[in-house]
Amino acid sequence: MAIAKIKHIDIFFTKYQKERIFYLIQKLGVFQFIQRKEVQLASPAKDIEEIQEAIDYLDSLKTKRGFFPAKPLFTEEGLDSILKGFDSAATVEYLVRVRERIKSIQAEVDKLYHTKKSLLPWQKLRIPLKEIKPTQYVEIILGTIDKRYLPDLEKELKENKLNIYLESINQEANPLYILIIYLKEKTQEINSLFKKHNFNHVALPDTENTAQEAISEINASISRLNAEKQRLLQEVSLTLLEKIQLMALADKLNNENMRKELSSKTFETNYVSLISGWIKEKDLPRLKNTLSATTDLEIMTRDPREDEDVPVDLENARLIQPFEFITKIYGMPKYSELDPTPFLAPFFFLYFGFCVSDAGYGMLLALISWFVLRKFRMGPQGMRFFRLFFFCGISTIIVGALTGSWFGNLFDLLADSHKIFLPLKKFKDALIILDPMKEPTKLLGIALSFGIIQVWFGNIVAAIANFKNKRYLDILLDQVSTLTLLFGLTGLGLIFLNLLDKANLNLFKYAALLGTIALILTQGRSEKNLGAKLFYGIFNLYSAISGYLADTLSYSRLWALGLVTSVMATTINLISIQFSQIIPTTVPFINKINFIKLTVSSLVLIIIFVFGHLVSFLMNLLGAFVHPVRLQFVEFFSKFFKTSGDSFKPFKVETKYINISETTTYGTQ
Repeated sequence: MAIAKIKHIDIFFTKYQKERIFYLIQKLGVFQFIQRKEVQLASPAKDIEEIQEAIDYLDSLKTKRGFFPAKPLFTEEGLDSILKGFDSAATVEYLVRVRERIKSIQAEVDKLYHTKKSLLPWQKLRIPLKEIKPTQYVEIILGTIDKRYLPDLEKELKENKLNIYLESINQEANPLYILIIYLKEKTQEINSLFKKHNFNHVALPDTENTAQEAISEINASISRLNAEKQRLLQEVSLTLLEKIQLMALADKLNNENMRKELSSKTFETNYVSLISGWIKEKDLPRLKNTLSATTDLEIMTRDPREDEDVPVDLENARLIQPFEFITKIYGMPKYSELDPTPFLAPFFFLYFGFCVSDAGYGMLLALISWFVLRKFRMGPQGMRFFRLFFFCGISTIIVGALTGSWFGNLFDLLADSHKIFLPLKKFKDALIILDPMKEPTKLLGIALSFGIIQVWFGNIVAAIANFKNKRYLDILLDQVSTLTLLFGLTGLGLIFLNLLDKANLNLFKYAALLGTIALILTQGRSEKNLGAKLFYGIFNLYSAISGYLADTLSYSRLWALGLVTSVMATTINLISIQFSQIIPTTVPFINKINFIKLTVSSLVLIIIFVFGHLVSFLMNLLGAFVHPVRLQFVEFFSKFFKTSGDSFKPFKVETKYINISETTTYGTQ
């Protein structure tokens, strides 16, 4: 049910046709290979790596990126047309050369900025930098010293009768930038004092220019280099056609390499090749029709054997397909078992809306999902993901309307503020069948009822799976026994809560007793020892009873999340109103001018309302997704579903950069 029927297929053909056969099979995209040889996966060819690096470099130059960037779409004719005469090697070489030059320019600019930074404090130095060097008798040096230490240095120089010329070049900065001239014969004594007072020597570039002139030259060099860089970037930005050609060529070469790699794993003799694999039964006529023009070819098919690992592909109605996303998070079913998607879909749909339970949030979610689906091009998984949330938005609108929550109590507040909004309140009140804030116990009862229904339904689905696989005894001994016990326990629980007449007590009591005996006697049937049979029977009885209670109570999380959303939304509305009234009164001049007071109050109200509900919306979406998913995986799937299947992965054209029109062929034969 909802799992595509798969056929095993063998295709025999002469070796000289291998390249054509692989091309046609890849183009069709319906055949999953069974590899008869284990071959180490080949790394991408060097030319493809170089092309991909060139594409990545061009992508890195983009200033704007779309949320879902659309790939260029080509027909085969269009693809062949743009690649005809294209010299990819020359384009790649040009881009490598430009990239290296731009890197070199940037390195030069960084170096010049570093030099400029070192020269800036010395702009007032009037002598050429080349002249700042020792002579036969005199030392001329530049350096820095902290302002705090300069007076002490000057004092000790004077006390030691050390004649020295000291000029502060930049008196506003700290440390001070100073020029010092002294006799070489006093170098040892002076250096000792320099070290004592943390004087730091500075070396500047050796140039005929002054510091200011050098800075001007550096600025000119930086401008020239930046202009060259911009020119190169501008030239590269004009290579849009070459980029598309590189993208198309990269995808084409990748697919050719895929065919070559798979071809190397094919079983073959001197004259004949054999490929084996899996194909969906509905696609078999298409494959035969595609290969019909090929001579010296034989196709043999059969049903899968029980000992074979058959790949699984889910096939559901359009309304159910988005919920396959939930199933695939957990794992794929075995080929011989049931696809749980149709069974979980109505429950997840309902539970999500129950958790959020606010019609305003539901409208917001549905509109966002609808907008993304309409405006952005995505793959099948992306489409199903947003369609899932569109359906969840619809569920949330329904549950929110029935429980009277529209951005919390927004409609009530609007009606209280002005009678013009009274129709909105009347519309909301007319749809309410349960107010969670006034009847939380009834809401809890509904949540627990969902648990009882889905736990029962999980056992029914297990029975359906056993029936499909002709395990009739398991239905009687497992599902019938368990459901009999659950029927009795549920009835006794309802009588205990005074929700059922005690006249039915014996019916439920004997049902529980019968189910208990049946489980004790049957659940250890796989054991050989009588004591082990009895032990496992009692243990499974305990597991069934405790699991039933625990599973049912787990559904109380739906109640808790449903209440939290309404409370959070109402609280945000209250905070918005309170702060919009309080904040304007804290500033005297605002409070005295009605127009400004009203404007500020409205802005505060809008900001808190929008931000608060946005946070609440996102938090509740997370909870409304995670907890219903958990209920499916733990409380529902545990009754019948075990993951052991592998996804059906046909050999097909795979593109990273472009899209190929499905109505045409790909590549050249």
